Amino acid sequence: MKKAFIIIGISIAAMVSGLLVLLIIVETDQPKPPKAITTVVTVDVPHSTFNLPIKFKIEKLADYLNRKITGTFLAKNIFPEKGKKEEIFLTLTKKDDITVRSTGEKLICTLPLSVDLTLVDTWLGKELTKLFKPVQTSVIISLSTPVNLDNRWGLVTNFKITGHQWTKEPVLEIGPFKKNLTKELDKEIADRSAELTKMLDEQINNEVSLQPTVSGVWKDLQKPILISERPPVVWLRFACDDIQGDIELDTEAITCFTSLKAKTLIVTDTTALAKASLLPEFTLLPETEKTSTSDIYLYAYSSFAETNEQLNSFFKGKSYSAKGRTISIKDIHAYPSVNGLTIAVETDEALKGMLFLSGQLVFDPESQKLKIQNFDFALDSKNILIKTGDDLLHTSIKNAIASRLHVNLDTMIGKVPGLIHRAIARGKAGKTINLTVDDLSIEHCDILMGKEKIHLVLNVVTKADIEIKRIKTGKKISITDG
Repeated sequence: MKKAFIIIGISIAAMVSGLLVLLIIVETDQPKPPKAITTVVTVDVPHSTFNLPIKFKIEKLADYLNRKITGTFLAKNIFPEKGKKEEIFLTLTKKDDITVRSTGEKLICTLPLSVDLTLVDTWLGKELTKLFKPVQTSVIISLSTPVNLDNRWGLVTNFKITGHQWTKEPVLEIGPFKKNLTKELDKEIADRSAELTKMLDEQINNEVSLQPTVSGVWKDLQKPILISERPPVVWLRFACDDIQGDIELDTEAITCFTSLKAKTLIVTDTTALAKASLLPEFTLLPETEKTSTSDIYLYAYSSFAETNEQLNSFFKGKSYSAKGRTISIKDIHAYPSVNGLTIAVETDEALKGMLFLSGQLVFDPESQKLKIQNFDFALDSKNILIKTGDDLLHTSIKNAIASRLHVNLDTMIGKVPGLIHRAIARGKAGKTINLTVDDLSIEHCDILMGKEKIHLVLNVVTKADIEIKRIKTGKKISITDG
């Protein structure tokens, strides 16, 4: 009997010892969670440079002048010869279109005028004036001007008449007698040239201005752009602090290469925003800085709360099977750790219910996507309780999580084109300007992880340009002189 008790005791001791050893092995092999990062990251976004060529097509300038300047340019009585009684009523009328073209250095304009001459008095007496047939002809006046901007961003011209050409010489006929009035009318045109060029210069300078377009972009950049509706709500804003420009002519358009400097700000309270600064006066952009490529820094983020909500909505309750083994996911959450981005997965296994996967977030310039590199388990879990199917099982879970992380992170990158378009255009696009944004690419992306968020500072290069669609005509001009 005593022997039996000894045998039983030895058996129980062996079982307890084995169980203790087993528990020690399981406990020792439990994956240790990577240490979490508990600091809150402060993000500073660098200055951005918006290089926006603002184009005003030369054909639009011609359209404007033809709508603005119409009708009679001159109506007056002239006396061809001093001391003589002949009096002629002269009218110069714009009936055909003004043309405008560019040499690349100057604008060249032609102003066609219809010429009407009617004899109203003669030394032979007014009664005989009815015998004189009115003269109708036309003259084409040629003008040229350089183009600049004044400090108010208004277009500045300095037209000079370079010549004029008669389509048919103005000859007044009295029976067999003919009076060629070319010399007298040449003088009249020369005497009126200063008034004509002044009229063109003033109308263009008063009405053709880049100020509304440039000012609109300047103001719009300083308006908050909502980048997250989830509390705490976050906006992006640009604080504009400098702008320069330079005018350039080509055969198709007048282009102002505009370079605008702005500091990117992250805003959580729009009620405390400083008042937007006013558009500065025009200053000349150095030739070396003239470019159509913008260098923009943007901010985006994803909160761990939002990420975990999305991960759980997809993975919670899902089961994965391999070689006769099945694991169900009870909970999943992402957090920042010393190992990078860590995903903690709680499973339904009784003895070993936690998996930890970690990897490093990187931006891939080639695919323009965020990726997670070296995404793997924190500890290779292999012990006497794990069957051979676990490697396949765990790899299946890892790949599924990695694919869903890419989807979530890519939405942050996908917001970039819309952010730039909203920042520059706002409500004006389609009304008075055409905005195009082309060749957008992200040069690099700084990734910062804090206690609550994944922060992205994106350096975006893009080509954008603005075309002014129209300018208001205002009251038509008709100059007369009695």
